[in-house]
Amino acid sequence: MNIFLQKLQARYRWRNWHAYLILALAPLLIYGQSVFFDYTYLDDQRLIMESAEILQKADPSEIFFNDVFFGNAQFYYRPLLTWSFVLDWHLGGGSLTVFHLSNLIYHIIAVWLLYVLLRRARIRRTVAFWLSFFFAIHPALTQAVVWIPGRNDTLAAIFIFSTIIFLSRWFRSEKGRDLGFTWLFFLLALLTKETAAFLPFLALGWIWLYERPFFSWFKLGLATAGAAVSGIIWYLLRTIVIGSGGGSVFDSFVSNLLSPVIYLGKSILPFNLSVYPIPADTTWLYGIAAVLMLGALLIVSRPWRYERFLYGLLWFWPLLVLGSSRPDSDLYRNFMEHRLYVPMFGLLLVLGETEGYWSRLSLEWRRRLLGLGVIIFMLLAWQHGGNFRDRLTFWEHAVKTSPRSPLVQRNLGAMYYLEGNLVAAEHRYREALRLNPEEVMAHNNLAAIYIDREDWWRAEIELKKELEVNPGYDVALFNLGRVYYQKRRYEEAAMLWRETLRLNPRHTGAAQMLEELKQE
Repeated sequence: MNIFLQKLQARYRWRNWHAYLILALAPLLIYGQSVFFDYTYLDDQRLIMESAEILQKADPSEIFFNDVFFGNAQFYYRPLLTWSFVLDWHLGGGSLTVFHLSNLIYHIIAVWLLYVLLRRARIRRTVAFWLSFFFAIHPALTQAVVWIPGRNDTLAAIFIFSTIIFLSRWFRSEKGRDLGFTWLFFLLALLTKETAAFLPFLALGWIWLYERPFFSWFKLGLATAGAAVSGIIWYLLRTIVIGSGGGSVFDSFVSNLLSPVIYLGKSILPFNLSVYPIPADTTWLYGIAAVLMLGALLIVSRPWRYERFLYGLLWFWPLLVLGSSRPDSDLYRNFMEHRLYVPMFGLLLVLGETEGYWSRLSLEWRRRLLGLGVIIFMLLAWQHGGNFRDRLTFWEHAVKTSPRSPLVQRNLGAMYYLEGNLVAAEHRYREALRLNPEEVMAHNNLAAIYIDREDWWRAEIELKKELEVNPGYDVALFNLGRVYYQKRRYEEAAMLWRETLRLNPRHTGAAQMLEELKQE
């Protein structure tokens, strides 16, 4: 057998395009199942189903001058994410297959760019290939690939990696088109995800570390001038939509300072994955073990270049801290795994510095370890990907892994309600309220069950409780109007429906009910 493999290897001539082919086929094999997946009802239904009219119209002014969710709460300015949904909508007429297929394509493009970037970081071709391969199939990155809104991170990676690649090309070749693409991709990165605002610091680190032989102040000045224009354009657009305050991404820095330890655990030991992990139900043991393992690996790999280790840390740590959720409460903070996508490049740079240890192993042992790692990662990624199959599977897994999250309990209740299982839905809503008596939407969802049962008295009580904790909730106002309508309190119902339309002009149900009242 060994003789046969040696002969085959002697005849086989590796070409560079083979790497790109394998880096495309591997994620297609693991994540191809996702093209048959349904909605998870975590943001995807709001971004696609409930925004169908917006996606169909594709009005640039509406997309560029609105929050990504097109709601009253203005926090995320990500117009390019919406444009990617517009493209998929028009290609597939709303078919989720097209949305999932696009996610796969974006992931493959990001993997290819990662491979190019690792090579430009002067990492040997074989090492760069295997680092890119494990990135392509990494179980902790599954959410970014198979969950439709996770494409926000794959798109950000495409634009961020492209920015650094063309910046490197500009310094090494001094071609104007490379400089122009650097400016363009930086602007696109900003319009995709806010954490790209940290990219100038990463770019300066890259120049200092990898472009010093080609450095000149003239090149740096031109690159900086164009990047400043891109940043100003983004800042002005975001300020118009979000307002000058909108800095809560940075306000969470101190609160989330240690969160990368959790993410490091998911990167090195990806066995505690969850579709919606929260601090209360997440163990630090994997993270601590990963820190110790990585530290030991670096020690036995000496000598290694400390400046590359620090630069990898600069990619990994701050981007995860800045990208983590707002510190409202441990009940609502989360460690969503799609946020690992771009920072993972920094960890790969650090792992690239451990080549000294692996090179001391025999070829046979290296093949065994690589083979074992590939099998484990592929199986874990395939298994975890199945948790995103549909809304019920998704939220049942969320409750299994994060049972102390009132939001997760409430949303599983909503899925049971949509499935017609009202008893199970009521149990989950009450569990959410036990965990947090002021859990928004839980009282309204209980009221929806009572409305279905025509128990108007209990429905009214629950809706009034909802409006006490969530006074601007248009759905609760509309539902209370329905209750008053059944009780023949028409004037109060009309008042509530008018308030519903004031808060949400797109609420067609309130408009229809007001028309019915006029005809009576």
